[in-house]
Amino acid sequence: MTSRERVLRTLEFKTPDKVPYDAWILPGAFSKYGEKLNNLVEKYPVDIIQIPGPSDHGFNSEYYQEGTFVDLWGCTWVNIQAGIIGEVKNPILTEETKLLEYTAPVDKFIKWWNESKQDIDNSIAEARKRGQFILGGWISLFERMQFLRGTEELFCDIALKDGTAEKLTTIVMDFYREYVDKWLECDIDGVTFGDDWGTQRSTLINPADFRATFKPCYQELCKKIKGAGKKIFFHSDGWIFDLYDDLLDLDVDAINTQVWCMGIENVAEKLAGKVTLWGELDRQYTMPFRTPDEVRKEVSLLKKSFATSDGGFIGLGTVLADVPFENAEAMFAAWNN
Repeated sequence: MTSRERVLRTLEFKTPDKVPYDAWILPGAFSKYGEKLNNLVEKYPVDIIQIPGPSDHGFNSEYYQEGTFVDLWGCTWVNIQAGIIGEVKNPILTEETKLLEYTAPVDKFIKWWNESKQDIDNSIAEARKRGQFILGGWISLFERMQFLRGTEELFCDIALKDGTAEKLTTIVMDFYREYVDKWLECDIDGVTFGDDWGTQRSTLINPADFRATFKPCYQELCKKIKGAGKKIFFHSDGWIFDLYDDLLDLDVDAINTQVWCMGIENVAEKLAGKVTLWGELDRQYTMPFRTPDEVRKEVSLLKKSFATSDGGFIGLGTVLADVPFENAEAMFAAWNN
């Protein structure tokens, strides 16, 4: 069974031969461990590959380099530590006049896409030869609005309900409609959404506001993706328990969620058997601070809680520069056990 077949069977609850797995490894980890980490990845090849496109983190190296970088939207990123992604410190649409004048960089994106299309196609073709399941792109509606407007201003916009948040969603959706169309022309298996909606204890905004302002945007794009026969993977950090029903309603196929801050038993009771859980090991404490044996135990607990003989679970762990190499090694070996 190829990796692609394994992941599709898992997503569709059609009895894969084993639990598929994925790994997110930031450049800082490769810089720290070099050839040792490269050899580990080659020894345990993942079942899923995420291929970025123009405007995505990971498409160009500037996001991970120390210094400043202006992205496609005109937002300036400040990075004080190489190997991780920096932050947008000075949002460009804090003033009402600038917000009214601003348009999404659709034309720039199309130009960049056309210039990069051959490289994207080559990456897809190489992944096909390896038999991997291919995710194309990364859609961030909520986070892009924060980059443009500023987190504090955006939260005020949502709370005041003065129409400003809706103006921002219009701008961002103008971009992502075109973005999704371009990816759906490619030979990919699915598309990824990535918006962090939670703190450690609650959602960042009232779930009612999520449903009123943001869910319709997700629904439009999800319908387009599903209409093309592609799968939907949704990543969201933090406590998002109150949004799980909404994600199920969006008909997403896999959810990447930090189960540990909500309680693995609670998440399993809510989601197991209804949707595929896409990881994940605890990247805040277990991976950087605990022992290889504790990593192995956590892998076993995740499998026991979410994986069935029919499918429903994709292993995932994140390797940052603060993760001991022994823990990364234990994680890869445990997913393959």
